[in-house]
Amino acid sequence: MDPHYLEREQRTPLSPRPEISDVEHGVLHYDKATYCGHPRQGVFKHFGAGEIVVGHNHAPCAYAAPDDVRHDLGGYHSRAVALLQRSMDGGRTWPADDDVVIYDETISDDEKRAFLYQEGAPREQIDMFEPDSLFYFGRTYLPAQFGGTPVCFALRSADRGRTWERTPTVIEHPSGEPLRVIKDCHPVVRMPDGRTLLAAMTAAAPPSPAIYRSTDQGLTWRCISRAAVDRSERGRFTYVGLLPMPGGELHCYFLHIASDQQAVAGMYNAICMAVSRDGGETWSEPEPIVGQGAGCWGEPGTEGNFYRSPWAMRLRDGRILVLFARRRLAMGIGGVVSEDGGRTWSHEFVVRNDAVTRDLGYPVGCQLEDGRIFTAYYYTLPDGNGFGGTRHIASSTFVIK
Repeated sequence: MDPHYLEREQRTPLSPRPEISDVEHGVLHYDKATYCGHPRQGVFKHFGAGEIVVGHNHAPCAYAAPDDVRHDLGGYHSRAVALLQRSMDGGRTWPADDDVVIYDETISDDEKRAFLYQEGAPREQIDMFEPDSLFYFGRTYLPAQFGGTPVCFALRSADRGRTWERTPTVIEHPSGEPLRVIKDCHPVVRMPDGRTLLAAMTAAAPPSPAIYRSTDQGLTWRCISRAAVDRSERGRFTYVGLLPMPGGELHCYFLHIASDQQAVAGMYNAICMAVSRDGGETWSEPEPIVGQGAGCWGEPGTEGNFYRSPWAMRLRDGRILVLFARRRLAMGIGGVVSEDGGRTWSHEFVVRNDAVTRDLGYPVGCQLEDGRIFTAYYYTLPDGNGFGGTRHIASSTFVIK
């Protein structure tokens, strides 16, 4: 234990806040009888030529009782399907005819076991290095077997998510025990050797960014390292994403969530990053990349997290953009930028700040062919439904200078 572990401060001076313009907000899916949430837990990929796929958890919702909007086991996840949506025009429209249900959490426990544990079942030969290939990393609950611990599994598609293999890969905790492992849709990384895939997951005991390796097209995964562990024992690191850099560096981005308060101080409750120079085997000490430049949000409220669910991407001009959700007034979607490969970061900027509840975020994003940034997330605006309004999948596009 190191009680001072989280005291490392964000590097200053900060670079200027980037200017964004031509901001347009859209809607991917909205239904007052449905909870649409957590696209980071689904599928995301920009294939080019205007084609984007975004997945989200999709469940009936009455918005009448707290369990209607509760998360995970006992909440809306237990009623949800993983729904993939597709746009062919850069995120402007999302025809329902192109929707695909990847996985249905409402099936029985017996059906889940039969799906997860198919001993000796043949596996399709899929080249996951092909541009049309796509992973879905899901989670399913078997309360009677694991006491509510979700089982993490992977499915593969060879045709841009239109069809999916029927046999999953179950991804185990490094200890072999039935402990929590979670992988979201931040991209899997193809390593320079051309044969190895790396994926960042959150693994319990303690909850921390775990780096998994596959050398067989994603049929099996093995944990090779932990990118960070909170040695202060005051919280955990989660919401993990990998970003390969020119020259062979590998970045890992994640969020610290404290167990006792929501204030941001040093790495405490901040978005952080670590760097590997040996293919994910070892990592630098984490550093915070936010916390000093949040003035654009105005006077903050007194409750809620300043940061949630960071999504890192490298822009074509070489800058790194990290989008995040903010769950304290003013609530919404924001970002920071680095112009020097992650050494220093900018003041924050606001994409939108008009949300009315903290139930929002989990952004995914990419840069489109015309240079605009596209991001999708779940959002809540007042519309007469209970608990602040209907949870729906929204999007924003903007130009960043």
